[in-house]
Amino acid sequence: MIFRALKKGLGVARTAAKVAQGLIEGPGGPGYEVGEYEDFNKMRSEAAAQDLAEGLTTPEGEHDAIDGGTVELSAEDLRILLEIEQKEDHPQLLDVRSNPAWKAAHIPSALNLPLETLEESLEHLDATRPVILYGESDTQSIDGSYVLKRAGFSDVRSLAGGIDSWVGAGNQIGVAD
Repeated sequence: MIFRALKKGLGVARTAAKVAQGLIEGPGGPGYEVGEYEDFNKMRSEAAAQDLAEGLTTPEGEHDAIDGGTVELSAEDLRILLEIEQKEDHPQLLDVRSNPAWKAAHIPSALNLPLETLEESLEHLDATRPVILYGESDTQSIDGSYVLKRAGFSDVRSLAGGIDSWVGAGNQIGVAD
């Protein structure tokens, strides 16, 4: 009985080794010869040309509108900030997810301006007050922060991990009808 179990285990190990070998070397496997098809320098130069065409950089390659990147704030830091600050001193919380996602769960007092319509909705925000954005992921909120920075907002931060980090930390959420 033990011999059969060991033999079966050895068969599974051999199969796993063959699969792993196929992933590394095998024809058509994931990751197979990726380096030969990806021209990273070409991709970078195309992205830089697009940024220049869209006015996001200067001809010298400087990213004036997004200088310094976006500072991320943890869910715990945001919770503490909201607890210790007076309500009138709270930062503007901006949820850049879709409206249905916002209705399902959001940080209480957050304003919902989906990323797709953010540029057209800036009149709902005060450029002189701090803004903390969040979305499903860091990518959404960081993309939104660049929109705000290009529009002249100076104090813009992102909730690291998005709404999932807020919920995962056990913080209160709001639900809309």
